[in-house]
Amino acid sequence: MNSTPPLSRQPVKSIAFLDGLRGLAALWVLLHHARWLLWEGWENFSRHTHEYSAAGRALAYALAPLRYGHEAVLFFFVLSGFVIHLGSARKLAAEGADARFDWPRYFIHRTRRLYPPLAFAMLLTFILDTTGAAQGWNIYDGTTPYALINSEIGRDHSIGVAIGNLAFLMTSWVPCWGSNGPLWSLHYEWWFYMLYPALWLISRRSAIAATVIVAALFALSWLAGPDTGAAFFVARIFTALLTWWLGAMLADIYTGRIRIRWKALAPLAVLLPVLPLTLPKLAQHWPLLAHGWIPDTFYGLGFAGLFACCFGLQERGWSLHLLARLKPLGDMSYTLYIIHMPVLVFLAGWVMSRSAGGTLPGHFGWAAAGSVVCLVIAWLAHFIVEKPFTSRKTRVAS
Repeated sequence: MNSTPPLSRQPVKSIAFLDGLRGLAALWVLLHHARWLLWEGWENFSRHTHEYSAAGRALAYALAPLRYGHEAVLFFFVLSGFVIHLGSARKLAAEGADARFDWPRYFIHRTRRLYPPLAFAMLLTFILDTTGAAQGWNIYDGTTPYALINSEIGRDHSIGVAIGNLAFLMTSWVPCWGSNGPLWSLHYEWWFYMLYPALWLISRRSAIAATVIVAALFALSWLAGPDTGAAFFVARIFTALLTWWLGAMLADIYTGRIRIRWKALAPLAVLLPVLPLTLPKLAQHWPLLAHGWIPDTFYGLGFAGLFACCFGLQERGWSLHLLARLKPLGDMSYTLYIIHMPVLVFLAGWVMSRSAGGTLPGHFGWAAAGSVVCLVIAWLAHFIVEKPFTSRKTRVAS
């Protein structure tokens, strides 16, 4: 058990603002993909910038930060660690080593949360991919004029890939299902969930000890040699686990199990605007910063700082109700995240097929329209494949 009692905190009224942040992160990923699937792209834009109007150039520059879509997914990892551990952290803070873990309920809840939307997303992906390929759209055979699209859009719908995706082995042993590349993050989420009960057992004795073990696994994971197989799979999970565990640490801080003030962590948020400007230059001197989960861990620390800023502001009496009002977007964020890519790919294939040169437009009209289509589909679908399986509303208040 921790030798020091939980730190007394000023009550925080609600963490409903996290739903708003979750929804905004999913929207960011959607716009990130719409930007390079339904617009001609930055490289082509830079070649004929003069042909754009002043408003068009301003919009292109304003939307440039959307290229950091991968980094937005790291926000989900930190948020997931916080949400998964928060209930246990409260219980551990109150009961200590006497707390018990409800194993069957935990696994059933995780399965009900992930699988129905995933099954729907895989079915939707198969229907859209096969329909578009039957039309002969070149986005499905990798012959578009855009190298990024050709390299990033998957096309495998075999039984083995389907089984591998349902077993959350995508990107380690099998590719992502069809054109649905964003499924890569579910591979990590599921295995974080599977590791969590063991980490809970350690955390029951000491939250700090659990954190030290996660950090040690992160360091040891870099010793893995092969780029395939079990060793590679374990290494990838353990390197990413530290980012997820940052969220669990925030839950322990929130409940007072770890004695750290929010104002001590809030400065980490500065990493979010600083890293995009500094990492490329630093990587020229330290190549390790150019690949792997080292830069991702820094972004995870930045998001942890963002969380700390929000909690710190609430302790000072600030209201985050505007973020809380985005809860409907947060409620459908998981469905939106795992269905938007095949929809955008299908629309991109159709748009290019209607172009004389098979190119994408030099305006953002189709990107905006495609984003709206994805939002509507996700909103309707989440009532069928998500809400019925998570109908018990969890309201967290101190």
